[in-house]
Amino acid sequence: MNWRLAVSIVLAKEERRNFSRIALDRLASLEVGGVSTACELVDISLRGALVRVPAKLRADAGQECTLTIQLDLGAVLIRMRGAVAHRADRTVGVRCTDIDLDCLAHLRRLLEVNLGDDRLLRRELAALITI
Repeated sequence: MNWRLAVSIVLAKEERRNFSRIALDRLASLEVGGVSTACELVDISLRGALVRVPAKLRADAGQECTLTIQLDLGAVLIRMRGAVAHRADRTVGVRCTDIDLDCLAHLRRLLEVNLGDDRLLRRELAALITI
């Protein structure tokens, strides 16, 4: 694959994303098929997350899952229920389908601090509500 094709594929994927993602290195756990596995958060948005998982983890696209992310030494948790969006090598994309109000408030604050653009975050929250 030449570099122009690779760049166009990446740009096409980015254009499909309606929600800003922030890179965040945090400990997390991913429960898939009733099995909870320690993982590492790679990035997160209002609509989902990308996590690095052990190679042995079984996670197929469409499977229901729960992602729990530790903030502030475990004192604050963000828990989202969702579905496996994709699996590639040692990463799993999680599409959020349900998050409680307290967790959403923590996620919003996390994004607000890291994005640095309150207007962008408000637009994304409005888009999330209309989905």
